[in-house]
Amino acid sequence: MTSTLGFAILAVLARGDRTGYDLATAMRRPIGYFWTAGHSQIHAELQKLRSADLVGFESEHGPGPQGRKVYHLTDAGMRALRDWVTEPPRERPERDELVLKTYASWLAEPDLIREMFADQLAAHEARLAEYEHHEASFDEPPAFGDPRFGNYATLRCGLSYERHRADWCRWMLAQLGRSGERPIGR
Repeated sequence: MTSTLGFAILAVLARGDRTGYDLATAMRRPIGYFWTAGHSQIHAELQKLRSADLVGFESEHGPGPQGRKVYHLTDAGMRALRDWVTEPPRERPERDELVLKTYASWLAEPDLIREMFADQLAAHEARLAEYEHHEASFDEPPAFGDPRFGNYATLRCGLSYERHRADWCRWMLAQLGRSGERPIGR
């Protein structure tokens, strides 16, 4: 059973051969809009994918004394990826730390909660500006079937998410501004 990270790696390799470093870079954008993974996670997952014969590699002379591995998708990897793409996504539990903190926020000092939401708002607005900058680089949305279509579609999802989170943070700040300095209690 291949993990979701494994399928993310297969999806990147379906666009072209990559070294482990290149995979980690590709996982930052556009995949970073919706999925993150560290360099060590990627390398561990590559070993699992190799064991399952879903990826292979060629050794090349590297810039240093050691060679470098350039990974590629195998035919079995392409079949597995194609099958996986059309399966319904697995149910996943929602785990949103900010929402959990909001649920328990009545226990905290209102000024500290306001500060947390102001910081969150700034972070979401910064990501939104970054995503809008990326969106401006597209003359028009790529057509379905073009590998760049996936980049654009995930970017659109990221834009919607960041707008929603920024709006929610603004709403929370407005609510916190209206609530005054209520004492902590039940």
